[in-house]
Formats: sequence, structure tokens, C-alpha cells
Amino acid sequence: MSVPSGRLPEALFADVLGYLRDVAGLQPREAKEQLAAIHDRYSDVPIRLVWRREAADESCHYDLLIKTADGTISLALASDRALPWPLRGGQPSGDQVVVRINGINLDMEHAISILDVLWDDVRLAERLVNAYLVEEEVSSEPAEFTDDELQEAMDAFRRARGLLTVPATQEWMAQRGLGLAALEELVAAQAAAGRLRRRIVAGRVEAAFDACRDEFDGLHVLRLRYAGAEAARDAFLRLRDSADPVALAAREVLDNAAFCQMEGTYRRDLPAVALTAGDVFGPFPLEGGFAVARVLQVRPAVLDDATRALIEERLFGEWLADRRREATIEWLWGTATRTEALNAALGNTPGVR
Repeated sequence: MSVPSGRLPEALFADVLGYLRDVAGLQPREAKEQLAAIHDRYSDVPIRLVWRREAADESCHYDLLIKTADGTISLALASDRALPWPLRGGQPSGDQVVVRINGINLDMEHAISILDVLWDDVRLAERLVNAYLVEEEVSSEPAEFTDDELQEAMDAFRRARGLLTVPATQEWMAQRGLGLAALEELVAAQAAAGRLRRRIVAGRVEAAFDACRDEFDGLHVLRLRYAGAEAARDAFLRLRDSADPVALAAREVLDNAAFCQMEGTYRRDLPAVALTAGDVFGPFPLEGGFAVARVLQVRPAVLDDATRALIEERLFGEWLADRRREATIEWLWGTATRTEALNAALGNTPGVR
């Protein structure tokens, strides 16, 4: 969304400058909370808050970005005692150094040229683009959290990373060069992304489940994996004709060096989808070898917590795919052929429906 620059409310700039004066010296959480009043007053104007944190004292310099049809207006206020505004965003030569090995600096440009894996694995590029699109959406509608909500998010963040003690958390922060304020900012950003995801999928899960119910049938599967395709093909026949597949699997492990696993899975995650109890399928490539499997049991799909989480992930992924398609994505390194191919793999076709 954007508005013609000539139609911006006359009082907007005075209010924005007053806001920037008020948030000088505040941390991002407080600055975003105060921005809510600006958003309420000018709900039709897309306004985004961005900031740069100074490593020396963890202070923040804020800019407000106002998107118009003619371009983006950037407004900032540098106090007398702050870093002079012409130097804001300037990068000392050391900022371009990623690592120093045996006294030799590896700069960012060289490091990026080495990371050619990005061009071969679209998942890495997709993760980069998705992270920014989420951040952009969250920044346009700042989320307010209570202290209890932020504490709950911090606890979940630490549990997910095994940071169950204060020393472990401090070591993790030190390894990444994070101060407490930066950690709190990271956790708040993740909490805001979670809130965005819940908003995107709200009220849509049940209908999506009904539309793809069969994909989430629960299957109990016996799987045998072999080093070679020929051994797997022979096992397919034995498994298909066996009246006792569990006993057969035990013999295959002992006699033919098979790897056996019984697992619960969803129909959608199997190579074949039209399966009933007793069906055998394979061989199919698996973990450097070949596998065959027999369906032991099929349970009709239910919308439990695990299935709900998978459907929410799918719906949010579809929303991100739509945003990637319409985004303007410009890679600032790599050849034109590579960047065009990467954007095509990301589904980036602005203006095309």
C-alpha cells in the first residue's frame, strides 16, 4: 500500500518529528509501542519504523519510512549528542571483514562470492526473503506485548535452544555478540512473527483441512531399507507375500543386513498416496539406499494439534509465496543469469497472476 506524496496529511510531518524526539534514547520495544498512536492517527498511511543499534552503548537511532506512490520518504532526528547524521549507516572498513584467518582479512564481497551454494539451494534464498517479508509486515503493524507475554516468549525461546540455565544463556549470547537489549529485541521480533502467523491463518484451518483431509490420514508403516536397489526389489516380493510382515522384517535384518523401522506418518509424506492396510510399495530412494514399506494400519485423519500445526504451516507458506511473487527482489551480487533463475525459482513474478 502507498499514497500519493501530494496527499499526505499536513500534520503528519510535525507529528512524526515529535514522535522521533520523544523516542530518542528509548529501546525498540518502547519506540514501537509509542508508534501505535501514529498508526492510529494516520491509519491510511504506510509508516514503518527502522533503527540502527550502536555496538558501543546499544543505543538506537530511529528512522520512519513513509511509502508513497512516488517513492519512500525517510525521516530521522539526530540529537546534538548523538552520532552526526552524515555518519549514520557509514561502514568502517572493519565492518566489511567477516573473518581474519592467519592475519588475512576475508571481506564480505569475497565471502559472498564463495557462498555459491545459495544459487544451488533455493531454500536458503527463500529463507532470506521470507525473513524480510515477515519483518516488513510486522513493522507495518507494530505488535504490543505485555511483560508477561514477552517473558513467556523468552522462556520458549530459551527452551527451544536448550538454554535452561543463566550461564548457558549468557554463553550463547556471548558467542553471538548479543547484549541483553539485543536478545530481548530478537525474542520480541519472533513473538511478533508468531502473532502475524496466527492472524494470517485465523479461521482458515478447518476449511483447509476439509479440502485435503485424505492427505492427513495417519498410517502405521513397516519400512525396510537396503544398500542396493536389487536387494530392495527382492524384499518387495517377500514383504508383499508375507502373512507376518513383522516376523519377516526380523529375518531380513538378520539375514540380509536390512535396516528396519516402524513409524507413524501421514499419507501425504509417502511416495504413494492411494494406500490401504496391507499395501506394499517401493523400492524408493531413502538415506543413501533403497527402501520398501508395508502399510500396517490406516487411521482416518483428525484435526488434532499436530495436524493443525502442519496446516497452519501450509497456509502461512502460501501467504509467503504470494508475497514473494509480488515483491521487488534485487540481488546485489551474482550474474544476471543466476539472479533471474533464482527469482524464478522463488516464484517472483511481480504483476503476474
